[in-house]
Amino acid sequence: MKLSQLNAFRAIVECQTVTAAAERLNLSQPAVSRVLAGLEDRLGFKLFTRQRNRLVLSDEGQAFYLEVAKVFDAVSGLDNAADSIRSHHFGTLNIAAMPLLSNAFLPRILASFLKQSQQLKVGFKTYRSEDVMRRVQSQTTDIGFAFIDEPLAGVKAQRVECECVCLLPSDSPLAKRSSIDIYDIADQVVIRHEKDITQRRIDALLRRYGLSTIEHIEVSLASTAAALVREGIGIAITDPFTAHMASEHPAVVMRPLVFGLPFEFDILYPALKPVHRHAEHFIEQFLLQADDMDIYLKIGPMRDLDIIDNV
Repeated sequence: MKLSQLNAFRAIVECQTVTAAAERLNLSQPAVSRVLAGLEDRLGFKLFTRQRNRLVLSDEGQAFYLEVAKVFDAVSGLDNAADSIRSHHFGTLNIAAMPLLSNAFLPRILASFLKQSQQLKVGFKTYRSEDVMRRVQSQTTDIGFAFIDEPLAGVKAQRVECECVCLLPSDSPLAKRSSIDIYDIADQVVIRHEKDITQRRIDALLRRYGLSTIEHIEVSLASTAAALVREGIGIAITDPFTAHMASEHPAVVMRPLVFGLPFEFDILYPALKPVHRHAEHFIEQFLLQADDMDIYLKIGPMRDLDIIDNV
């Protein structure tokens, strides 16, 4: 069964005569009659009966016309789908991220992203960095956000570098300062990060200057540290993404550090296929959101993770 046959049948139904249908289709009347006869032969039943020089749908023809209408509705829908695909508003995007970014910062980007691409289907999953790496390596995830500490075949990455900041309760005396030095956090309750390279760097700085902090609590997640700062438990030195989201609460303020304390992670892509166009657009939104929050990011070149640099 050919689409041209269905189109001729639809034209006859809507125009009610073969002559009018032929004019619409820019065909001769005998040609349209032959197409109709061929369709009826294929179907095995008559589509029309003739009443007073006018074609009227038979019962079978009426039932068949309802199905043909569905076909042409679907065909016309292809134009809309093509427009959506051209404008990047259609398709799927799979994202895997470590908790530090997936808890607050990336959902804000995703919300803005989906408002622009309402027909896009997104999978947004939270895993430990090791599992994010494996998901991207399997080529089933389009973007990953993770800390990288081992070589990994089948994955490309871009290193992202920025500076840590200090989160303080808004009623802390340190909140009056425009920036925080290593000496300022001495003898303060500092919420520690468990097994964290940033925490190790802070500890090394404190030892270098013969300083110490009050160590009441250690946490696994930056979002937990931020919540404790909001409750007035202590101060936290953390990544700028968590800090900017947390400082939107009136009980929390954020201050830059006088001393440099880098925060680094990687954006991952499957290496065995081109970077997904939706992934490119999402990363653009990621960078724009960081810029809006005055988070300065240094983005490294794309590299294979077969051999990694030491963080």
